[in-house]
Amino acid sequence: MGAFCCGKPTALEENEIKNAASEFRGLRGDIAGKPERTIMILFGPPGAGKGTHAPKIVEKLGTPQLSTGDMLREAVSAGTEIGKKAKAVMESGGLVSDDIVVGIIRDRIKELDCSAGFILDGFPRTVAQACMLDEMLKDSGEGVKQVLALEVPDSVLTARICGRWVHKASGRSYHADNKKPKSLPPGATPTVDNMKDDETGEPLMQRADDTEEALAKRLKGYHEQTVPILEHYQPQGIVVKVNANQDMDTIWNAIDVELPARMRRSIMILFGPPGAGKGTHAPKIVEKLRTPQLSTGDMLREAVAAETDVGKKAKAVMESGGLVSDEIVVGIIKDRTKAPDCGAGFLLDGFPRTVEQAKMLDSMLAATGESVKIVLALEVPDSVLTERICGRWVHKASGRSYHVTNKKPKSLEKDPSAKPSTANMLDDETGEPLMQRADDTEEALTKRLKGYHEQTVPILQHYEPKGIVKRVDANRDMDIIWSSIDAII
Repeated sequence: MGAFCCGKPTALEENEIKNAASEFRGLRGDIAGKPERTIMILFGPPGAGKGTHAPKIVEKLGTPQLSTGDMLREAVSAGTEIGKKAKAVMESGGLVSDDIVVGIIRDRIKELDCSAGFILDGFPRTVAQACMLDEMLKDSGEGVKQVLALEVPDSVLTARICGRWVHKASGRSYHADNKKPKSLPPGATPTVDNMKDDETGEPLMQRADDTEEALAKRLKGYHEQTVPILEHYQPQGIVVKVNANQDMDTIWNAIDVELPARMRRSIMILFGPPGAGKGTHAPKIVEKLRTPQLSTGDMLREAVAAETDVGKKAKAVMESGGLVSDEIVVGIIKDRTKAPDCGAGFLLDGFPRTVEQAKMLDSMLAATGESVKIVLALEVPDSVLTERICGRWVHKASGRSYHVTNKKPKSLEKDPSAKPSTANMLDDETGEPLMQRADDTEEALTKRLKGYHEQTVPILQHYEPKGIVKRVDANRDMDIIWSSIDAII
């Protein structure tokens, strides 16, 4: 391997790290600490349209919708400490306490997809729970940012809910007023005899809680519990009430106007030639910034598997033997970055590869008022990379890796002066021959480095005028390299 500094950083290196931290502090904002999250509570009586509009809110804000029931089941299934407590209570026939529910929420909102915030649905249900939620958030210096209440008169809700009928086997839904089955005669009172599925002719059914009697109880509980919670948050000026007794587009427009802007604080591109250490440092960046690392190849495979519109286009091109166009790749990135785990930002790895792709990425981000915040380039001399890469040998069956210089197998240590070969490079555990990857040869590496320099340098030059390109000397001890990166991000 090339020359490395070991142990404590030199005075020059310490100065470099301090300067990088000072220079970048303004751009990084709160990232190094904890970005301010968009924390929302969504209220609405049954039939108000939460199920229709919540997914749109999730997409716009890039924050997940958290249902108390779902979180409870996930915690029990995952066997977390708080999940075990909940399971024990449920198995004994008891009701899960507010303390346990708050504990489950506390654990859930530590997940990566909540890094930009979250939407609580179904909690709090009482003022006492709201106070517990406030205290929990206060511990981390946070608080509820918005309480969104969808409001519909009870009489309208009764018509909406009590008119619903369902085909149990398929889940197809109908309504006695605005989505009638063909079997219902005009002017007839809906019954199990005349409410039948259009496709099978089988009787439809009403859910047990969709009757007028059941709904009256649900609405009574909603008004008794929800109004005091709204009053609890009203003095903070964060309660937003939306008239949900309008057509769907008008309701959404009213919601959309009230939603806070989606502000991603960390959109980063990671550059580095093969062997520069991206695989070592990218996971640390992900952990610190709480943003996912997005690989073009992975996103492409996910989009094809999920059969998204752009994934179908990519699949058709690949099946015809063609190359996936830049437009399709950018479309896949655009779709992927709408996911909740990208709410606080994302780390692009493997894209852009050309200046043209960089310009397309810039245009995509500009459409939402965003831009690349950091271009991080790990730099290592080609001669050092050649030694790092071409000295790698692998045990194919297990994936165990070795190096002819700094991680020799025992078989090579017996004759240190011998030239590495399949005869003397053997796995320590099995004694089986090691192998070199096809692209770890000097010839293959030369081509890869040529492509990297020809494509990457112009991209760095493209972003250089914006002052966001940060170069890190990656030909040093791993801890010192990370300290330099850490100071930048």
